[in-house]
Amino acid sequence: MCNKASASNLGRELYHAIWKEVGENFFDISRLKNWDSWEHNFDTVIDDEAAALRCAAEMLASLDDPFTKLAVTPESCSSPSADVGVEADKPAEPNDVMAVLTKSNVGYLRIGTFNRKDIADLVEVAVAKIAGCDGVILDLRNNNGGMVQEALECCGFFLCEALLSTLESRHGNATKSERYFLNLNQFYSIAKLPDGSRSDDLFNRRKPLLANKPIVLIINDVTASASEMIIAAIVQNGVAGQVHIVGSGATLGKGICQEIYEFLAGKVQVAITRFRWLAPGGQWLGDCGQTVEDGIAPDTLVLEDHGPEALKVASDELRKMLVPTHSKVQL
Repeated sequence: MCNKASASNLGRELYHAIWKEVGENFFDISRLKNWDSWEHNFDTVIDDEAAALRCAAEMLASLDDPFTKLAVTPESCSSPSADVGVEADKPAEPNDVMAVLTKSNVGYLRIGTFNRKDIADLVEVAVAKIAGCDGVILDLRNNNGGMVQEALECCGFFLCEALLSTLESRHGNATKSERYFLNLNQFYSIAKLPDGSRSDDLFNRRKPLLANKPIVLIINDVTASASEMIIAAIVQNGVAGQVHIVGSGATLGKGICQEIYEFLAGKVQVAITRFRWLAPGGQWLGDCGQTVEDGIAPDTLVLEDHGPEALKVASDELRKMLVPTHSKVQL
């Protein structure tokens, strides 16, 4: 009996901790208007941690946000029937970053993900291989994002001085705003709280080895989130007429970010949509159609892109930018 009571108490504590964290941090306050009703909704049916996770999954589903969800390691609960829609972490791929310098001195750089803590380091090595190129093709097809910090850090390879992005997050019932900047020597952020106070942070400034070079970005409808963030920064801060987007369709339009909260010593994780981000010009790309959908459209559409097709179009567009705008007059 004591064991049963103890299991019930532990389960209810886990459920309540998840309820509290989401209520304090979920960005869209309008979706939390009935959140209080969930606090004790399952008290009579939670008899262990596995039941708590099933109930928590139902609670999170009420937010109608597919990005706010549970992730559970196999040993985190006693019952194998605790199916809460877990997605296994994807292992790092050896070709997450690839760089090639062609015979015509065009640099090709593919970044497959920003969901690696070492991705900016990998990109730095790749960029060094093509730093002497005349122009760049940046391939972000199928890159569905990852860590904001890594993506914004990678902007430093392409830009000298710029406002990169603005992140907005919950601060009680108000909003905290954090703007990310580059100058020639620094990558930094300035955060402003609702009370008017501010804090600054300095980050690793990568060398702008590819800045001021003509660039073509390749995208598709899987390109999302942190990838869209770097595209917006490059496009809106790039040299007019020297930036072009090629792709089979618009990007996903994921202008929201999640933060991971851990429970049971990290065996249970909850991703909570805590931020939305704005492009340098102040545009919000939306939340993948939950309320707004506004992905980044290509300048040149490649309807049938199985890989080589968009790459060829990108090469053609880059070649146009590399050709002088006028020829010498023959007398």
